[in-house]
Amino acid sequence: MKQFYELMEEARDIIVDKMLAPGYELTDTYKAVMYAFIHAALHVRSGVESWLVRPLREKIPPLLRGVVERELSTRLQPLIRYIDEVLSSDKPVLSGGEADVKHVIEAVRKSLGKVDYVLVYDCMSAIEQLVISAYLKANGVKTLFLSELLVNPVGLTRFITGQFQGITLRGVARYIASQLEAQSYNKNSFIDMRVHEKGSSGVEEFVESIAIENIASDILNIARRGRALILSDHGYDIIASIEEGYLYVIHGFRYNVPSKHIPLLLLSRISLFMVTHGEA
Repeated sequence: MKQFYELMEEARDIIVDKMLAPGYELTDTYKAVMYAFIHAALHVRSGVESWLVRPLREKIPPLLRGVVERELSTRLQPLIRYIDEVLSSDKPVLSGGEADVKHVIEAVRKSLGKVDYVLVYDCMSAIEQLVISAYLKANGVKTLFLSELLVNPVGLTRFITGQFQGITLRGVARYIASQLEAQSYNKNSFIDMRVHEKGSSGVEEFVESIAIENIASDILNIARRGRALILSDHGYDIIASIEEGYLYVIHGFRYNVPSKHIPLLLLSRISLFMVTHGEA
């Protein structure tokens, strides 16, 4: 079975070749990748009707929809199963495991060494990281996903900050920067704010609210100046409301049984490490 980072990079290359190279706007590409993740999840899961994703599908140019339905969705299905496998693991998470921030950062330090910049994005999911990685590659910047993963079992910032003594997420960013000898660090909460403001209105409203071009351009400018590590404390979840008939976005989704809310993607529970290596 391929590793998570290998699956991400394969999907990234499809996005570069089939979506960005033909000249589609990054905003349309972002919508298409969001649709691809949901389309893939609908094939992996059961009990959710495919018509729930139609409002998002209709916002995507027809040729991009074709790329999603013919190719990208299929490539993302193993990735979704991989996430399910990681989250279903019964191994300890806080004793030197994938939910132990200091342990994971030490593993990152050993595999990566020093970086120039550490960028922590509150609530950035694998979807945004995949799109941004494709954007960077399309603009001549080499990016890699590390084999290390950070598991956040509850999908909340406090699970990460709670592993430190009285610091905020910015303080965690400072800690990571110090471990990797970075000259600068930053913490950005834009996506988290949009999840809280727009997520309950539906996935199509949420995706319209994300200024993905601004985020990607900011990262590109930093990546051109040095080696940057991009990560998140958690992502977000995409949930199907069966009773209300729509898909919405939240983080830290909690199961209630029986429930009329079915999780399609629990991306708030897993975070990736993406590193830039300068212009190719």
